Amino acid sequence: MASAAIRLVLAALTMPGAAGGGAPDTISSAGELVEALSGGRLAVEVDTDGGSCGAPDACLDALVAGEIDIYLASTPEAARFVPEFHVLDVPYLLESDAVVELVFTGVFFERMRDALLGESGLRLLGLSGGGGWRGIATRAGPVRSPEDLRGVTLGTGQSPVLTAWARAVGATPAPVAWSNRAATGPAAGIEGRAGSVIDLAKVDGDAGFRHLTRDDHGYPAGLWLMREEAYQALPVDLRQVMNAAFGELARLARAEERRRTAAAVAAFEAAGGVVHVLSSAERRAFVMAAGRVSTGYMEQHGHEWMVWFEGAIAAAERQIALTGGNEEARP
Repeated sequence: MASAAIRLVLAALTMPGAAGGGAPDTISSAGELVEALSGGRLAVEVDTDGGSCGAPDACLDALVAGEIDIYLASTPEAARFVPEFHVLDVPYLLESDAVVELVFTGVFFERMRDALLGESGLRLLGLSGGGGWRGIATRAGPVRSPEDLRGVTLGTGQSPVLTAWARAVGATPAPVAWSNRAATGPAAGIEGRAGSVIDLAKVDGDAGFRHLTRDDHGYPAGLWLMREEAYQALPVDLRQVMNAAFGELARLARAEERRRTAAAVAAFEAAGGVVHVLSSAERRAFVMAAGRVSTGYMEQHGHEWMVWFEGAIAAAERQIALTGGNEEARP
């Protein structure tokens, strides 16, 4: 008689790109991928509605407590254990999808995995995106320079680095939890929002954001975390399955975000929205204005993780250049 499959509970609630459109396909099919690669020896229950743990913070606590086995966390959530992870939100460092692919799967990923394991007892299985590249949505008019944001109340994520970025480019930050992102209309006093382009392009109704500026000031990360106790309880070959499955899942999720971004932008324009892509000179002005953010990060967390992150980015750019990549450099 075949032994019963090992059951794992996976919660994935924090993907901004899912706003209003259900969970991304790669998230919904995560269980099928793990089960297929394990030959049916692993059974994964995927929760995208919060039934197993409720709100994101509660889900992270549930993971630590052993009530669930795997959780897709945002950078601010994981930074509860390793505050240096906020380096992922330092603006204008990542330049392209190709660079993200290499950084999120290379030595920097391994450093993150080891640091998190040592501090929390949680294992980082994979790094996917958290909704695609970040942009700026506004109601009154387009944003093409930091001057256009001066005095604007801008809804941001809850990362301290993101609020520092908003202040650096002239805005007044209004941190909003992703779960409460709908409260960003005129009644809330918020005149614009910064976040995932996928999410911003779906904003409608009372929010009334009709301008979307694609400055790509960051690429939010999604961290696939598993309790180390549950991981080590698996036979060696099934641990290898988990590593392979979530490495592939993260890759597929990043690819899906690129498709969802294109579709969301097209729908935004079809509904009368206007998309603004910054020129090199315009983007350079934002990069220069935001320079103090990296300085502030290092004053609070030290230089080590910034050096590692920038080193991984530089190595990725060199590899792309050597292999004939056609990624255009940004200022």
